[in-house]
Amino acid sequence: MRKLIFLLLCAYLVSCSPSSNAILYESVAIPEAGWTIDNPVRFTVEITDTTQLYDIYITLRHNTDYQWMNLFLFLKTFYPCLEFSRDTLECFLADETGRWFGRGTSSVRNNVMLLQRNVRFPQKGRYQFVFTHGMRTENLQNIMDLGMKIVPARN
Repeated sequence: MRKLIFLLLCAYLVSCSPSSNAILYESVAIPEAGWTIDNPVRFTVEITDTTQLYDIYITLRHNTDYQWMNLFLFLKTFYPCLEFSRDTLECFLADETGRWFGRGTSSVRNNVMLLQRNVRFPQKGRYQFVFTHGMRTENLQNIMDLGMKIVPARN
C-alpha cells in the first residue's frame, strides 16, 4: 500500500511540474536486481527546430542504501547523421560527510542534475542518448530510475 501511495504521489508531482514544455521528459525504471553494464538506458528525441536553445537534465532516483557518494555514467549520443559522441559524467549524490543530495522523505532520494545549458542541436532529426553506468561493479545496486529531461532554455 505504501508503494502505491508513493507512486501516486510521484505521478501527481510530475504532472504538476513546470515541464509541460519539455520536448523530452522520460524516466526508465532500473530492475530491482540491479543495473548491469550490459543493460543500457536509452532515450530518443526528435528535433525539429535547430535554432532553439535547450537545457538538458538528468534525473536520478536511488535509495539511501546506495554504496557510494557519486555515480559515473557513460553517455553515447547518436546524431541524425549517424555520427556519435561519447562523454563521461560524474553525478555527485552525497557530500563528503555522507549527507545525501536531492529530495526525499524516506530512504528514497530524487535528484535533478543539469547536464548542459543552452544546447543547440545542429541537425534536424532523431537523437538517441544511451547511458551505461561506469562504476567498478558489474551489477550496480540501489539505483531505482534514470531519466532525462530536455526543455527550452530560459534566456
